[in-house]
Amino acid sequence: MHLSPPRLHAPVAVTLDHKAEIKRQLALRAAGTRTRAAAPFAIPLTTVSMSGNFDAYIEVQIAGSIQSTTLLFDSGNSMLIMPYWEEFEALPPQYFSAYQVLGSTPEPWGCPANVVRGPMYVIAADGSFYYLPDCVFYACTANNSSNERTANFGAGCIVPWTSSGWNTPPHCGGVVMQSPLSYQLACLYAEIDYAAADQVLTLEAAPLVAGGSWLNLYPSVPGGYAMLSILRNMEWMSLVPVALDIGATKTGWPGDVSSPIAMIDTGGGPAFLSDPNGYVYDKQWPDPVPNPAWTSSSTSCESTSDSISVGLASGAASYSYTIDPGLLPPSVQGLTLVMCKKNAYMMGENGMNIGGISALVNAILIDYAGGQVGLKPR
Repeated sequence: MHLSPPRLHAPVAVTLDHKAEIKRQLALRAAGTRTRAAAPFAIPLTTVSMSGNFDAYIEVQIAGSIQSTTLLFDSGNSMLIMPYWEEFEALPPQYFSAYQVLGSTPEPWGCPANVVRGPMYVIAADGSFYYLPDCVFYACTANNSSNERTANFGAGCIVPWTSSGWNTPPHCGGVVMQSPLSYQLACLYAEIDYAAADQVLTLEAAPLVAGGSWLNLYPSVPGGYAMLSILRNMEWMSLVPVALDIGATKTGWPGDVSSPIAMIDTGGGPAFLSDPNGYVYDKQWPDPVPNPAWTSSSTSCESTSDSISVGLASGAASYSYTIDPGLLPPSVQGLTLVMCKKNAYMMGENGMNIGGISALVNAILIDYAGGQVGLKPR
């Protein structure tokens, strides 16, 4: 089992002891029983949190195997990356023949990999399988420079799929990768519905591994969602941010920032932003708190635990929500927003990452058919 780092927020596990404990608990959960959620197709997600940051994990199987593989469920990228091509090579011939190698190239985290076309099976709540036909994905053939393998289930939708160079691997016959969930045309609407905030997120410096979160797949848009179009030609699944309030103060951000984006990252911790024009990062705000350790690679950061309100828009459509720590359990009250002149996890873009904390106050729907993101209050 491998704990792949995300791209758009700091990794949860850092020490080898923490990684070992998380792997142990994930393995126990993968072997345990599950309860079906109320959805046309319900897939369990396991969350892993530590020090105010969290990720989610999902279980998949390849054709002909009896072993499941745990992958990071990550809306911050848009491709499937399997950690071991060796597991495909070990399949009986009748199953191995279902997988076609299209070429070889490094995957985004640096592992040498084959680019493969073939079926994938996601393990559902009742132990049955959700079939993903003809996926195109990376399968690692060796470790990367950190001596690790990547294990990633990219849930992000980008428009078009060629917006990221990683989705158009070279020397592979011009193939274009997509998020694995987009290959099954029967259910192109994926709802990310996390468990209650106190079950998902902890400020403790020890890992919290928890069930009770769900990926619900629908054949049509479920009710109650405000649907916003995903920004075109962006490598990251993003919307347009139009407003940010801190407490009762309208900050004026993003102001005159050119082409600001709001990354839809369904893991991580607080909302964070890059603010090159100085609307918020160099100001005094109520409820200041120490910057998290992961800001060491960023420039000029300030953090707050005050309530924040975020406004998002798409043409005439809009959606606003508030993260009020007073309405959250103590385990998630320590940090709501990190403001930097330049935040390293914004990948050079100006704007914000709405943060995993936003996914704890909103259900999030990814519309692979229409290239939209839906949000509704939890």
